Amino acid sequence: MNLIPAYPAPDFKEIEQWSDDSSYSIKDFKGKTVLLDFWTYTCIYCLRTIPVIKDIGKKYEDKGLVIIPIHSAEYEFAKNIKNIKKAIGTLDLRESLIGFDTKNKTWEIYGNSYWPKHILIDKEGFVRYEHPGYGKLKEFEEALSDLFDVPCSKNEPQEEDNQEFENNEITKIYGMHFTDMAPEICVGYSRLKRFGNNQKLKINDYNILIEPNTILDNNVYLRGKWRWDKDGIKVSLDHSEKNPSIIFKYNKASNVNIIIGPDNDKPAIAEIKIDDKYLKKEHQGYHLKMENGISYIEATWPFIYNVIKTKAREMHKIEIIPRSNNFCFYTFVFG
Repeated sequence: MNLIPAYPAPDFKEIEQWSDDSSYSIKDFKGKTVLLDFWTYTCIYCLRTIPVIKDIGKKYEDKGLVIIPIHSAEYEFAKNIKNIKKAIGTLDLRESLIGFDTKNKTWEIYGNSYWPKHILIDKEGFVRYEHPGYGKLKEFEEALSDLFDVPCSKNEPQEEDNQEFENNEITKIYGMHFTDMAPEICVGYSRLKRFGNNQKLKINDYNILIEPNTILDNNVYLRGKWRWDKDGIKVSLDHSEKNPSIIFKYNKASNVNIIIGPDNDKPAIAEIKIDDKYLKKEHQGYHLKMENGISYIEATWPFIYNVIKTKAREMHKIEIIPRSNNFCFYTFVFG
């Protein structure tokens, strides 16, 4: 038995908007079994879970399961309704009823501290199961089976081992999680304590940085003029350094994804190099562009972009060289 002792499900709190422009209370779903899916469009684990949740929805739809994604923001730009709606379209979630929890109040009232988190609420409005984080789908399936009083397959694998989910569009773009891959690194000062540069940086201000001679694995290095903000860094091209860059030597991955975006309505552009050279076709990521031998990324909005793909899990140095003054960088994510 995987169900937890029942307690009343808290109501939605300060949801700024719903995707269908209506308003809802948790009481509106009494008589239905509800799966609250707390997610954010910048979380790679949330994206990898989307096909899993869709599959569960189809499997238990005739049992009365209703899935309600609640989008709570990880970054300031993810509080923007325009960006959330664009993510919904990009990720093919238009048919879902989604709550825009821009202040993270509903996220907080359910005791969340990370993404994703899935909560099962029974037909009487009581929380019966909480599934934090990514993976362990087997436990989640067992809780659903207990709640609906139906048999659960004993041989169903977890989603990270499931070939069916490896072939969906999201994992084709960003790759799957695997043990010992390079770590996710957020460069905003709210999470990153220091860069690899042997220099002290001022927060909320511009800093001029020099690339050291030695580059260590899984450390972020900067060259040129950068502003260090809470969520990320922003380049300044008004400096004598002609090639300001972000340098990162990752120790194992087959997919390199980066969360980047412009700080205005114009595309942010940056060249991408691997091991000091522009990329060849065989390493071209899903969102990467190539023109006249130059590999580059054009970010029209803050999102997670796939820039490098290799057939095997390999070690490389990636260099990101901004070519527009509106370029903002937030996070490295691997697969």
